[in-house]
Amino acid sequence: MKRTKITFSTETLPSELRPFLEDADVYDSSCSASARTLFIAGKEKAFLKIACKGSLEREGVMSAHLHVHSLAPRILAYLSEGDHDYLLSEAMEGEDGTAPHHLADPDKLATVFGESLRRLHSLPTEGCPYLNRTQEMAQDDMKKGADLTPLRKHAYAPVDSVILHGDYCLPNLLMDRFELRGFIDVGDGGVGDRHYDLCSGLWTLRYNLHTDAYRDGFLDAYGREAISEEGLAYFTHWAELLPS
Repeated sequence: MKRTKITFSTETLPSELRPFLEDADVYDSSCSASARTLFIAGKEKAFLKIACKGSLEREGVMSAHLHVHSLAPRILAYLSEGDHDYLLSEAMEGEDGTAPHHLADPDKLATVFGESLRRLHSLPTEGCPYLNRTQEMAQDDMKKGADLTPLRKHAYAPVDSVILHGDYCLPNLLMDRFELRGFIDVGDGGVGDRHYDLCSGLWTLRYNLHTDAYRDGFLDAYGREAISEEGLAYFTHWAELLPS
């Protein structure tokens, strides 16, 4: 997780957030063009995410829901003002799955990555603020120009039965010496089909480790009894249909 120390003027922020940055060192920790993320090292360590108006509310709500289960950071503030959303969350201990010492032990990384996803998917779905995620994601992708009609040839029918992360990749898993601390960037989460996250997990392992050699270790650690190969094929095909 990169952090570049910067000079930051608090005058650009809503007044409610300025006290959190008093006498604090500020670092740019952005990893996405859609949001700016600042690491604040002050009286308490926190992350401040700044993005376009209306884009961070779901992340705040899902993070708060998962925090109840000790699987996401505590949300300190969410504000929507002017053209921007502001989401302030505590900084959890640990580093993400792409930290060099995690990537240096890929077998263990794949195992913990699978076990962590199973833990998330084992949470009760009651009270989750967002339901029917598979249908929602399909609608969103079609609005972006995806033609999902080829999915009809699959015998598999998605089942919304677990709490999804929604963007399950190594940068969004926080660990302390391979011990799960929590999940971040959960704004696409909600109750959906487990194979969506599983396919995302397989993709990020291939991307970050440059091989498919850890596929079986990840799926074994998750639990093969809960996995449908047809489900994996369905969501793999779905990803291939998305506009590049």
